[in-house]
Amino acid sequence: MLTIVMRRHFSTGRRVLCSLQELQNLNGRGLKFPVQFPEQQSQLREAEPATTVQRARRRDALATGFVFWSQETQQPRAFLNRCPHALLELDWDDSDFFCEGFLFCKAHAAFFDPDTGVCLRGPTSSRKPLSNLNALHVAIDGEDIVLLTEAAQQGSDPSLATSAALSGPADLAAYKREKQRELANALSKRSEAASDVEAMQHQLHEKTMARLKRYEQIDDARAREKCV
Repeated sequence: MLTIVMRRHFSTGRRVLCSLQELQNLNGRGLKFPVQFPEQQSQLREAEPATTVQRARRRDALATGFVFWSQETQQPRAFLNRCPHALLELDWDDSDFFCEGFLFCKAHAAFFDPDTGVCLRGPTSSRKPLSNLNALHVAIDGEDIVLLTEAAQQGSDPSLATSAALSGPADLAAYKREKQRELANALSKRSEAASDVEAMQHQLHEKTMARLKRYEQIDDARAREKCV
C-alpha cells in the first residue's frame, strides 16, 4: 500500500504531502494520506461523540484522502477517499484508484471523473442519485505538493475545483456528458476485448477437443488392426 508520511509546513494553512517528483514518478497512481495529523486523530478516537453531528464530524476528521498527478492537466489532484454513495473507501486499501483512466469505487463500481470528481456512473446495484467526490485543494509549492488544510477539512464542491474552462453549470453539464461518453466507449472496448478473449478461448477449446477426438479415432483404429 502506498501511503504518505506527512511533514509539517510552516506556511499558514498548508501541509506538505510529498515531493512533486515522487508524485510524478507514480505514473498516475494515488498516494493516500490522513486528512488530520496522527496526533489529532488519536484525540478524536478517544473522544466520545454525544450527537449525530459530532459523530459525523469525527468520521470526517478520521477520513483519508488521496492525491495523484493528472497526466491530462499536468497538475496534482486530490479527493476525499470516500465513496459518497456508501461512505466506504474507494480503493480497498491498496491505493489503486483507477479503472480505464477514471476514478473507480471498488465496493460499488461507481465511476468518477479524475479532474472534477463528478460521478459519471453510479453504483450498479443502487438507484441512488449520482453523488460527487469531495475535492481537496492541493498545490505545487516549490518542489513539494501541499494540502490546503482548511479546504481539506471542509471539502468542496467538485465543480468549483475543475478546469478553468468550465465557467458555469451549463459548461459542467456538457463536460459531464462528454466524459460519460468517453467512459462508455472505454468500457465498451473493454467488453469487446473480453469477448475477443472468450471467443479465442472457445476456439482453442474446440480445437483441443477435436484433436483429442482424432487421437481417440487413431487409437481405436490401431486397436482394431491388432485384433485382426
